[in-house]
Amino acid sequence: MHLIVDDGRLVLRDGGCDDGPVVALDAGACSELLQDVTSAFGLLMAGRARLHRGSDDQFVTWEPVLRAVLDDRPVHEPGSIELRAADGGPLDLDTTFRIDDLKEEIGYFLAEAGYLHLDGVFSEPEMVAVSAELDGALAAAERDDGASWWARTADGWYPSRILGFNLASPTLRELLASDRFRAIGELTDDAMVQRPPEEGDSAEGLWKKVGVVEGISDVSWHKDCSMGGHSRSCCGIVVGISVTGADERSGELGVIAGSHRANVQAIDVRSDLDLPRVPLPTRTGDVTVHCTCTLHMSRPPVDRERRVVYTGFGLAPRPGDVQERLDPEEIRSRRAALNDQVRTVEHKEGFGRRPETFSLER
Repeated sequence: MHLIVDDGRLVLRDGGCDDGPVVALDAGACSELLQDVTSAFGLLMAGRARLHRGSDDQFVTWEPVLRAVLDDRPVHEPGSIELRAADGGPLDLDTTFRIDDLKEEIGYFLAEAGYLHLDGVFSEPEMVAVSAELDGALAAAERDDGASWWARTADGWYPSRILGFNLASPTLRELLASDRFRAIGELTDDAMVQRPPEEGDSAEGLWKKVGVVEGISDVSWHKDCSMGGHSRSCCGIVVGISVTGADERSGELGVIAGSHRANVQAIDVRSDLDLPRVPLPTRTGDVTVHCTCTLHMSRPPVDRERRVVYTGFGLAPRPGDVQERLDPEEIRSRRAALNDQVRTVEHKEGFGRRPETFSLER
């Protein structure tokens, strides 16, 4: 079957077509794509989509059209999203908040822009303690242990991400249980559930070194729902705890303001996307917050390494919601598998390594 535009309407027709990309999916993969269980990119990553004509990029770029048809979410058009302050004026995209600022002001900014910079949530001594415990977890990591992701520099392979770092860091567990941290989950009117600090893979510790040439470290533009499931689980909140400070020379986070409100491809950025790119430099102990469907990336460190912990909150289930029940080992296995999948696709020409990928020019 194929899709064509007929008299201004998108029409599904039997048989093949004469032009455009052609993708072969089995029945299970096709069902998951249509139901937003797995995205086009997720199917490509897992080797479940076979391109008979066209490119991977064309398949991924086409998906917002599918979501528009099935979910009634129009594909983003330039000028359709404005970023306005509560008083109607332009939104100051460089606004920084304190955790004890007015909840309504912080929540409004998060809903409008899709991200936050919270200044000085944790102290430098607290971050020193977390960093020391990350050292211990890194030293204990082994290749293919299923509990870590690895990257390579000129000096060889090293553990770039510790899964379930909360279980290896008593200091982090204490901070995640603090009122300071839990207040982040109360910044919106949505009911949020925190990832439990005392169990499972609730937090990940990242070590971003200078000069990575292979493996997962410097992640290019993506939404956290890029593997699929936006219609089912977004919008959650991802929280980054700056164990070390970060700027343009040491692997800072970048976001695209308002992109959580835009039906655009969930991986990479089209050249005609009109939403502003915003760098989020932080100091030790600062916290960044972004919605799971906000486009974001991290720059490659140039001068200094960066350490950061990621955790977050998810939407509370609604009455009648059907939730997939997975044991901790299966959750860990799926998360660890991403390391191998990314290593497979990153060798394709230009994947995540083009200099313009990490540009934050507005």
